[in-house]
Amino acid sequence: MNGDPAKLAAQLADITDGHVQTDKPLAPYTSYKIGGRTALWAAPATEAGVGRVLRFIHEKQLPLFVLGYGSNVLVSDTGWQGITLCLRENLSGWRFDYEQAQVLAGTRLLDFIRATVSNGLGGMEPLAGIPGSVGGALRMNAGAFGREIEAMTLAVSGFLRDGSSFQAERRQIDFGYRQASRLEKTVITSSRFHLETEDAGVLQARMQEILTLRGKKQPLDHPSCGSVFKRPPGYYAGSLIEQAGLKGSRIGGAVVSHKHAGFILNTQNATAADVYALIRLIENRVYERFGVRLEREVKLIGNFDEHTT
Repeated sequence: MNGDPAKLAAQLADITDGHVQTDKPLAPYTSYKIGGRTALWAAPATEAGVGRVLRFIHEKQLPLFVLGYGSNVLVSDTGWQGITLCLRENLSGWRFDYEQAQVLAGTRLLDFIRATVSNGLGGMEPLAGIPGSVGGALRMNAGAFGREIEAMTLAVSGFLRDGSSFQAERRQIDFGYRQASRLEKTVITSSRFHLETEDAGVLQARMQEILTLRGKKQPLDHPSCGSVFKRPPGYYAGSLIEQAGLKGSRIGGAVVSHKHAGFILNTQNATAADVYALIRLIENRVYERFGVRLEREVKLIGNFDEHTT
């Protein structure tokens, strides 16, 4: 990273409206509970504060990692030698206006879904149980049970990486399967959703059924990032991994779940190197067996040796 972290932190603290810190551990902020430290950490308290931080980062040419609830990331054991822009409790909340909702990007997705259900507003409940923030769900076009977040999205607001403002309506975003190409180089700070009035009791029952189904199908007893791989066209990643004989495979503290082979679990203080080695083993074995190249859903943050087999 260019510059002394302590000096950069002091400069950043003068312009931001939130918390700034150096040498902060990232593992507690990821669902894997794995990873080293970040050189610099910033957690702005407002959308405008996010813009100021991004302009500072752009001016200083600092490497940027945007962190929500860390549900789809694997942070290197050596950490992140740049700035981590934290958008979670510090930029959280929502406001309902009849059948529309304005939501800050750091809001935990399940918290927002519970609020929609309590207010008798339907549409989001199929996504119940998907971990992470609203902003992260938009970036990945999160989906489950035949519904993707795109279906309820009206507009997204935030900033480009240089700190200039960004706004786009749903039709301008180009949502796809587990991606939203126009949002890839943006930092989302808020979004607007359309919901539909329904009976709160019916919505509550539907949400609980979905949460129960997730609990039966997915291993929730150990830290993980959820599905490690995207669904390959015509296949299911978990099924291919299972057919390749990799259920239960272990490297160090990382193990392929017996319950759902698409999950790699942190069972015994796994390192990022353990998880990464298991990812590469799965990719190589599935390709050798089926000729299918799995595409990662998990994002690698920091230094990993991509040439290791």
